[in-house]
Amino acid sequence: APTPGGGKAKCSNVEECREAGEARFAELEQERGALVRLGQGISYRERARGSGEVEAQEGDTLQVSFSVYTGSGNFMYGIPTREPGARDGGETYTVRLGNHDVPVAVERALIGAKRGSVRLIEMTPALGFATSDWRPMPATFAGKQRVERYRKLLTGNGLQP
Repeated sequence: APTPGGGKAKCSNVEECREAGEARFAELEQERGALVRLGQGISYRERARGSGEVEAQEGDTLQVSFSVYTGSGNFMYGIPTREPGARDGGETYTVRLGNHDVPVAVERALIGAKRGSVRLIEMTPALGFATSDWRPMPATFAGKQRVERYRKLLTGNGLQP
Protein backbone atom coordinates (compact mmCIF):
# COMPACT_ATOMS: atom_id res chain seq x y z
CA ALA A 1 0.00 0.00 0.00
CA PRO A 2 1.34 3.46 -0.84
CA THR A 3 2.18 5.76 2.05
CA PRO A 4 1.44 9.49 2.28
CA GLY A 5 5.06 10.20 1.27
CA GLY A 6 4.66 8.12 -1.88
CA GLY A 7 6.88 5.20 -0.75
CA LYS A 8 5.82 1.67 0.06
CA ALA A 9 4.78 0.72 3.59
CA LYS A 10 7.01 -1.81 5.38
CA CYS A 11 4.01 -3.56 6.89
CA SER A 12 1.00 -5.23 5.35
CA ASN A 13 -1.72 -4.66 7.98
CA VAL A 14 -2.64 -2.35 10.85
CA GLU A 15 -1.33 -4.65 13.60
CA GLU A 16 2.00 -5.09 11.85
CA CYS A 17 2.30 -1.33 11.38
CA ARG A 18 1.38 -0.71 15.04
CA GLU A 19 4.04 -3.17 16.22
CA ALA A 20 6.65 -1.59 13.95
CA GLY A 21 5.72 1.87 15.27
CA GLU A 22 5.91 0.72 18.90
CA ALA A 23 9.31 -0.90 18.27
CA ARG A 24 10.63 2.31 16.68
CA PHE A 25 9.25 4.38 19.57
CA ALA A 26 10.98 2.08 22.10
CA GLU A 27 14.23 2.37 20.13
CA LEU A 28 14.02 6.19 20.14
CA GLU A 29 13.19 6.25 23.86
CA GLN A 30 16.25 4.13 24.60
CA GLU A 31 18.44 6.51 22.56
CA ARG A 32 17.04 9.52 24.43
CA GLY A 33 17.50 7.91 27.85
CA ALA A 34 14.94 6.77 30.39
CA LEU A 35 12.53 9.44 31.62
CA VAL A 36 12.79 9.92 35.38
CA ARG A 37 9.79 11.72 36.90
CA LEU A 38 10.47 13.51 40.18
CA GLY A 39 6.92 14.86 40.64
CA GLN A 40 5.68 18.46 40.74
CA GLY A 41 6.30 18.82 36.99
CA ILE A 42 10.01 17.94 37.13
CA SER A 43 11.53 15.21 35.00
CA TYR A 44 14.87 14.44 33.43
CA ARG A 45 16.53 12.09 31.00
CA GLU A 46 19.98 10.75 31.78
CA ARG A 47 21.68 11.39 28.43
CA ALA A 48 25.09 10.20 29.72
CA ARG A 49 25.83 8.45 32.98
CA GLY A 50 28.54 9.97 35.09
CA SER A 51 31.35 7.99 36.63
CA GLY A 52 32.58 7.44 40.14
CA GLU A 53 30.99 6.51 43.42
CA VAL A 54 30.01 9.97 44.66
CA GLU A 55 26.48 11.21 43.91
CA ALA A 56 25.55 14.88 44.28
CA GLN A 57 23.58 15.66 47.45
CA GLU A 58 22.01 18.74 49.05
CA GLY A 59 24.79 21.12 50.15
CA ASP A 60 27.33 19.90 47.57
CA THR A 61 29.07 22.40 45.30
CA LEU A 62 29.06 21.47 41.60
CA GLN A 63 30.61 22.89 38.46
CA VAL A 64 28.02 22.65 35.66
CA SER A 65 27.72 23.47 32.00
CA PHE A 66 24.23 23.95 30.64
CA SER A 67 21.93 25.19 27.90
CA VAL A 68 18.53 26.77 28.55
CA TYR A 69 15.65 26.27 26.11
CA THR A 70 12.05 27.44 26.24
CA GLY A 71 9.23 24.89 26.35
CA SER A 72 8.88 25.23 22.58
CA GLY A 73 12.54 24.31 22.10
CA ASN A 74 13.94 27.76 21.38
CA PHE A 75 17.50 28.29 22.63
CA MET A 76 17.87 31.06 25.24
CA TYR A 77 21.50 30.83 26.43
CA GLY A 78 24.07 28.52 27.90
CA ILE A 79 27.34 28.17 29.75
CA PRO A 80 29.63 27.75 27.98
CA THR A 81 28.30 30.50 25.71
CA ARG A 82 26.78 29.12 22.54
CA GLU A 83 26.15 32.41 20.82
CA PRO A 84 27.09 32.58 17.12
CA GLY A 85 30.82 33.20 16.82
CA ALA A 86 31.52 32.47 20.52
CA ARG A 87 34.34 30.10 21.40
CA ASP A 88 33.84 27.33 23.92
CA GLY A 89 36.31 28.29 26.63
CA GLY A 90 35.21 25.44 28.88
CA GLU A 91 33.37 27.81 31.24
CA THR A 92 31.29 26.35 34.04
CA TYR A 93 28.80 27.72 36.53
CA THR A 94 29.22 27.04 40.25
CA VAL A 95 26.10 25.66 41.92
CA ARG A 96 25.70 24.86 45.61
CA LEU A 97 22.69 22.57 45.87
CA GLY A 98 20.17 24.15 48.23
CA ASN A 99 21.33 27.77 47.72
CA HIS A 100 18.96 28.37 44.78
CA ASP A 101 21.83 29.32 42.46
CA VAL A 102 19.72 27.65 39.77
CA PRO A 103 15.98 27.00 39.59
CA VAL A 104 14.63 24.64 42.27
CA ALA A 105 13.68 22.09 39.63
CA VAL A 106 17.28 21.96 38.39
CA GLU A 107 18.59 21.49 41.93
CA ARG A 108 16.21 18.58 42.48
CA ALA A 109 17.17 16.98 39.18
CA LEU A 110 20.91 17.26 39.97
CA ILE A 111 20.56 15.26 43.19
CA GLY A 112 22.13 11.86 42.56
CA ALA A 113 24.13 12.96 39.51
CA LYS A 114 27.74 11.78 39.25
CA ARG A 115 30.75 13.59 37.77
CA GLY A 116 30.26 13.78 34.00
CA SER A 117 26.50 13.16 34.05
CA VAL A 118 24.50 14.78 31.28
CA ARG A 119 20.84 15.34 32.12
CA LEU A 120 18.07 16.86 30.04
CA ILE A 121 15.83 18.50 32.65
CA GLU A 122 12.23 19.54 31.99
CA MET A 123 10.20 21.63 34.42
CA THR A 124 7.09 23.73 34.73
CA PRO A 125 7.51 27.53 34.59
CA ALA A 126 6.45 27.75 38.26
CA LEU A 127 9.65 25.91 39.28
CA GLY A 128 11.85 27.82 36.87
CA PHE A 129 13.86 31.03 37.00
CA ALA A 130 11.75 32.87 39.57
CA THR A 131 12.75 30.27 42.19
CA SER A 132 16.41 31.28 41.77
CA ASP A 133 15.89 35.05 41.45
CA TRP A 134 16.39 34.62 37.69
CA ARG A 135 19.86 33.13 38.09
CA PRO A 136 22.04 32.17 36.40
CA MET A 137 21.96 35.17 34.10
CA PRO A 138 23.63 34.92 30.71
CA ALA A 139 26.88 36.76 30.09
CA THR A 140 25.97 37.92 26.58
CA PHE A 141 23.69 40.77 25.57
CA ALA A 142 21.67 38.50 23.28
CA GLY A 143 21.18 35.95 26.06
CA LYS A 144 20.07 38.67 28.49
CA GLN A 145 17.56 39.95 25.94
CA ARG A 146 16.08 36.47 25.44
CA VAL A 147 15.75 35.94 29.21
CA GLU A 148 14.09 39.34 29.65
CA ARG A 149 11.59 38.60 26.85
CA TYR A 150 10.86 35.23 28.48
CA ARG A 151 10.38 36.89 31.89
CA LYS A 152 7.91 39.38 30.39
CA LEU A 153 6.06 36.55 28.65
CA LEU A 154 5.71 34.57 31.88
CA THR A 155 4.86 37.48 34.17
CA GLY A 156 2.39 38.78 31.62
CA ASN A 157 0.63 35.42 31.66
CA GLY A 158 0.65 35.18 35.46
CA LEU A 159 2.88 32.10 35.39
CA GLN A 160 5.64 33.75 37.45
CA PRO A 161 5.51 36.35 40.23
